[in-house]
Amino acid sequence: MKVLGIVASCRRFGNSELAVREVLLEAEDKGAETEMIRLTDYSIKPCTGCMRCVFKKVECPIDDDVKLIHQKMVEANALVVAVPTYILQVAGILKMLLDRSMNLMFNEPRLLVDRPAVLIVPYGVEHWQGVSMAEGSIFLLSLGYRIVDSFCVKCQGPGEILLDDRAMARCREAAERLLLGDERGKEGICPVCGNSLLEVVDLRVRCPVCNIYGHIVIEDGRLGVRFSNVENHRWTPANMKRHFEEEVFPSGARYLEVRPLIKKRLARYRKGKLEHGKEEGKDQG
Repeated sequence: MKVLGIVASCRRFGNSELAVREVLLEAEDKGAETEMIRLTDYSIKPCTGCMRCVFKKVECPIDDDVKLIHQKMVEANALVVAVPTYILQVAGILKMLLDRSMNLMFNEPRLLVDRPAVLIVPYGVEHWQGVSMAEGSIFLLSLGYRIVDSFCVKCQGPGEILLDDRAMARCREAAERLLLGDERGKEGICPVCGNSLLEVVDLRVRCPVCNIYGHIVIEDGRLGVRFSNVENHRWTPANMKRHFEEEVFPSGARYLEVRPLIKKRLARYRKGKLEHGKEEGKDQG
């Protein structure tokens, strides 16, 4: 079994990297082959929204290292991702990679479906985790991974995670769950993504990440949530296929019909004296 570790942080031997290294070392001790990459060592350019990968089903025309990263993900049997919390959100490099990974979401066969993954989110100040766990979960679930463990670690200064014996032990436990595919380690409330981020909709609660609904219950004197449609969350292969076939792919033809009207109305904005960047870009539609 091969386990790939992805570090989504600029800091070498920072808390995110040390968490990944601890998981990988434990996996090695249990016989796995491992590899670690730092996303910041690679060229990852922003998605331009050209949608060629969706509507023309061709490789992304952007010349950078994303294809190489995808190849490493496909070659590994399991994945561990660590990403720090910056201003209530994950570090932007992880979102940039996700934006460039749409081809892995719909191309058949979906090569990453049901592969086990672990998400670790270091953060510095209590109650400033924000939406980092949700965003990290979206990265994994949208690509087809099955989250077997996910947790936040409070470690503000570089390397402070090494002083937290419980956090390091949790990293080693995560390695075992990766190799066994055991899902008991997820924190939070949602049984799919393991997050505690919920919405209240029509007297029900909803996980905005997985789009499943439940009701608040009291069990043993504690508030909890009982979900009723867990098996039909948005990330199932069937629902992802339906999403692209019924909602994304047809939007191309619809847009071509309305584009002449959009171009006509654009004329009003081309006449102004608004400042432009160094180079005026082409219309992206």
